[in-house]
Amino acid sequence: MEKREQVFVSSTYLDLIEERQEVIQTLLEADCIPAGMELFPATDHDRWSLIKQVIDDSDYYIVVLGGRYGSTDPEKGLSYTEMEFDYADSRGKPIMGFVHGSIGDIPNNKTDLNDKLREQLDAFRAKVEERVVKHWTSASDLGGKVAKSLIQIRKSHPAEGWVRARHALTPEVERELSELRRQVAELTAELDKSKVELPTAIENLAQGNDIHVMQLVVQYSPRNPMAAFYSPPLQDTFDSECTATWNDIFARLGPLMLDDASEDDMEAALNRLVNRIWRKQDRPIPEHFDSLTRVTAAKDEIHTIKIQLFSLGLIEQSSRRRAVTNTNTYWRNTQLGREHLMRLRAIRRTDSASGPRAEEDDE
Repeated sequence: MEKREQVFVSSTYLDLIEERQEVIQTLLEADCIPAGMELFPATDHDRWSLIKQVIDDSDYYIVVLGGRYGSTDPEKGLSYTEMEFDYADSRGKPIMGFVHGSIGDIPNNKTDLNDKLREQLDAFRAKVEERVVKHWTSASDLGGKVAKSLIQIRKSHPAEGWVRARHALTPEVERELSELRRQVAELTAELDKSKVELPTAIENLAQGNDIHVMQLVVQYSPRNPMAAFYSPPLQDTFDSECTATWNDIFARLGPLMLDDASEDDMEAALNRLVNRIWRKQDRPIPEHFDSLTRVTAAKDEIHTIKIQLFSLGLIEQSSRRRAVTNTNTYWRNTQLGREHLMRLRAIRRTDSASGPRAEEDDE
């Protein structure tokens, strides 16, 4: 696999043009990717952020010092070369330092005449020379020493480097990806299976064609219009009960929750179901009453049913955001609930009446 390390080249520019070209040529011949100030626009206000990003992406860092300290950052008072060095050092980048070995031989037009800049250059040279550095006296000399240092640092600090896209998938990576794909396929199959099968943990819960006894409140209309004035008053509401399978109940409530349904809507649907069941039983009207007024589920019955369907994994609370003034609770079918509802309510080609289903209301 062909790998190329990225090397950041840091130095002053105008006085070291020839030397930088020699370093960059050496890096290219060594199959490295040189990076440095040639990439950066001179007037970009966010230039320093770009420099740091390129240093972060580089495998090695080279600093070349000649006779100039270089342009300084107005806020920090340090040259960009020294700022780049400090940042690379703080990021733990392997550093190769190359310092001019004979400052007195550098032409005046390539040295700092300002005393303060000279002091800053001397301090910077001392900082760089605290680590292993090599001294150079000419561009060709610098190129040769960069080549030797690169060989050494590749051995002592192997780098991640860059590779072509077609080489990125090594046999090891391909085997790992194949194994990950297999695991994803298995987990996806298990997830799909869990969506249409009842979990083992709820096998002991009442469900399906098991009978549920629902508590009711039945109200009658008195035969005598003056019954309201009896003393004691004539009782016109009675507690009672009726039965239905859990499939009957879910077949009635489930369609509401194909989209979000409020608990008020669910309670209304449950009342229609118990009213239908009660009237089909044709129970006798108690003495002193003329007719049946209404049949409703007891107050807590909707909560019992809601908790049971939730425990069976058939419904879940909706997470859709609503107005703050809307205090109702909303429910919807889970994937398991939708699958179960289709089995209960979908009309089959061979027998449209097959499967348990709640009877429709008389409208």
